[in-house]
Amino acid sequence: MQEVRSFDVFDTVVTRRVGVPQAVIELLARRLEVDGELAVPAPTFVAARLRYERQLTANLQRHATLREIYDAVCDALSLDRSCAERWAEAEERIERELVVPLPGAVEMVDAVRTSSDALVFVSDTPHTERFLSHLLNDLGVARPADRVFTSADRRVSKTAGGLFRAVAEDFGAAHRFIHVGDNRRSDLAAARIEGWSSSLATGGRLSRYEQLLERHAAETDHLASWLAGASRLARLEGQTRGVSTPIAQVAAGVLAPTLVGYALWVLAQARRLGVRRLYYVARDGKVMLEAARHVIGALAPDIELRYLYGSRQPWILAAGATCEDTLAAWVRGKPDATARTLLARVDLTPQDVLGVVELPVLCSDRVDVSLTESEREQLALRLLDDPLRPLVRGAAERAARQSLAYLRQEGLADGVPSALVDAGWSGTTAAAFDRLVDQVGGASVHHLMLGVLGPESQTHLRETLALTPWLFNQDEQPGLLRELPVANTLIEMLCADVSGRTLSYESRDGRVHPVLAAEVNQPLVDWGVPAMQQVAVRACELVAPRLSQASAHLDLRPAVWAVLRTFWTTPTDAEAHAWGSFPWEEEMWPPFVPVAHRMTASDVIGQAARGRRVIRRRRSWRAGSALVSGEPWRTLLKARDWHERNRHRVARIPRRLRLELAARRPR
Repeated sequence: MQEVRSFDVFDTVVTRRVGVPQAVIELLARRLEVDGELAVPAPTFVAARLRYERQLTANLQRHATLREIYDAVCDALSLDRSCAERWAEAEERIERELVVPLPGAVEMVDAVRTSSDALVFVSDTPHTERFLSHLLNDLGVARPADRVFTSADRRVSKTAGGLFRAVAEDFGAAHRFIHVGDNRRSDLAAARIEGWSSSLATGGRLSRYEQLLERHAAETDHLASWLAGASRLARLEGQTRGVSTPIAQVAAGVLAPTLVGYALWVLAQARRLGVRRLYYVARDGKVMLEAARHVIGALAPDIELRYLYGSRQPWILAAGATCEDTLAAWVRGKPDATARTLLARVDLTPQDVLGVVELPVLCSDRVDVSLTESEREQLALRLLDDPLRPLVRGAAERAARQSLAYLRQEGLADGVPSALVDAGWSGTTAAAFDRLVDQVGGASVHHLMLGVLGPESQTHLRETLALTPWLFNQDEQPGLLRELPVANTLIEMLCADVSGRTLSYESRDGRVHPVLAAEVNQPLVDWGVPAMQQVAVRACELVAPRLSQASAHLDLRPAVWAVLRTFWTTPTDAEAHAWGSFPWEEEMWPPFVPVAHRMTASDVIGQAARGRRVIRRRRSWRAGSALVSGEPWRTLLKARDWHERNRHRVARIPRRLRLELAARRPR
């Protein structure tokens, strides 16, 4: 018995550069309107085109042909039927532009072709077999000997029944048929009902993030739909290279839209402010710059894009050389600091200090244990007082000399209108940088940040800076961040660079070079950060040709916020385990810990012993921690997460009850 292998077409072996088929019709309507081919508004045309396809398909129990659909549209809109043929041809032209092979599909089809006696493509579609055959051959998916069967030409369909039977009758009884498609009903079940073997291949279907992006297509002039399509292609390309599905889906569907939206906004701000040079700050800025080379490079090649090595370590310490308050705040460190990491902030080691003073926290069994609040304050006070103060001042002055030399070398003193592009947060690093730029005689620099958050005590500091945030601003919209707890952790995880933090600078070979904590952070490489970010940047590259000058003024924040929030607050089990193992880097020991904290009783006891009221490690991923932890911690973390996200709603209940009672009360 001869074997015939069959494939569904759309989203099984080919797909479109946009997210959903409806986007094709909307793009077609816009093109027809521009070309003067529409006598009605584009939305009216789109609504009629979609309505009469659905109506004819239901009435005929098969897909109508394009000509039948457009005849019905002409009749409904009281237009001459001569328009139908032109519209049908225009739709076929735009399909040729938009349809591409699914990554890996050509290899999959070729592998099957070598082991089967015949290969066919079967599709429920308004397109003719002739059109679809030419399309598949042009894309390299099909070969001239392969057969194509469509519901429009055969007058029967997979969904309603009959199309698989029509294929079998065409080949004859002495054949065995095996079908692969993406739809559980029309490909898997319908084929089996008609006596075929069948299986699913669902990679071409939109991920949940791509579906979310599609919901924002109308408000973004279809850019979100282009992003959904680019995400699908980049995601599948990544999976063919071995990137796991939960990592590829988040990289393409969450990180990529964030990078594109941020780059477009940065471009709009640069034009508004007259900025000619953009400095992307290490390390979060590395992947942002790679995305910007595609996005900003496509729309404004005249704007210079640079990478700037720097971090709070050298810049704040350097600014402390001329500002006592800055130095004092820097020396105090932050919660979860150890004696070793706190001393490293002022370029000292425990051995340096032990030679001058004796402190219990510097003992070998304590130096890498998180300090309590009182221990941290005590160590900071000792560093700011004699005999340690001269060591700290000397470190600050060295950092200032090195940092100023590096900033001069990188052009911060040459007068070119510039802006720093960075993830953002509290503004302390931006303030330190401004102080250093002022010392080298440079013009004031704008700070374009992805987000702003930090203690209220620093609000005044942020107000003094030329600082503009894009996605969120805790000072102006504090409630927004309740929907996305520790948003800074999420962004820093997605944008992590495998190189180490910039600790200082050194002169070598006539130039100033950064001194990094590590040339390569191997835990991040081993986890797969380079491959993950390659997927995201590839999605940016795919969408870049679809951008226009108007794209820089589109507001992608609602779409970006939706995908970020969905991933961070409601991860799937697969995402929680894949991303929960991400090696989060912090100024503590050990330096890399999983971002999802797998809770144990000993952890909780340890936190309580250090006087902490929280049970979870600072800046860890609550939703991910819940899914990788056992009971009772899973339930406790989930309850805490629900309470945090709904606290403001719960707080309104008493007021609403009073209003309702007042409304029901007689006058």
